[in-house]
Amino acid sequence: MTSMLSFVLENVPSDWESVSTYNSSYVLFNVNVFSGEAANIKAMFNLTSLNINTIRRVQNPFQYGRFKLRQEMLNSNSVDTVFHIVHQSDLETALKYTCDYRRYKNGYSSDGENKHPRFYPNVQNAVFNRPASMINDSCVLVVSKISGDLKTQSDYYIQYVVDFK
Repeated sequence: MTSMLSFVLENVPSDWESVSTYNSSYVLFNVNVFSGEAANIKAMFNLTSLNINTIRRVQNPFQYGRFKLRQEMLNSNSVDTVFHIVHQSDLETALKYTCDYRRYKNGYSSDGENKHPRFYPNVQNAVFNRPASMINDSCVLVVSKISGDLKTQSDYYIQYVVDFK
C-alpha cells in the first residue's frame, strides 16, 4: 500500500523541483527570473510600483495534498489566484501554518472573513491595504484558492513568495 505522501509526491505540479526528502513541511526554491514561470508571476505585479527582488516557489506537499483532497471532495476544479501580504518576520509562520494570521507577530491588524486570512483578488488591493511604511518589510504570497467561500485551511495553498527591493 502506498502512503498518502508518496501519492501526492507522484502528482505534484510539473514545475516543482525533485526533492528526495522533506525535512520540514515546505521547501523554497528560487524561480529563474528569465523563466516563463517568473514571467507569469511578474505579469500579476505589472500594475504596481513594486520592484520584485526574488520570486520563490513554495513546495509544501502536505498543504498541496490537503488542497487536492479538498478539491476532490468538493468536486471543484475552479481555482482562483489570490494574494496575501505578510511582514517578512512572519513569513516562516505563514508558510508553516498556511497563513494563520492569529500566529503572526507583526502588522496584521485586519482580520479575515470567518476567521480565515484576508486574501485579495489582485496585488494592487493587497498593497493598497498595507500601510506604506510597512510595505518594504513585507512580502506577497501568491495563493491558489478553490473558488467560492472559504471553509477550511485546505481550501487554499501557497504557491509563491514574492519579495521586493
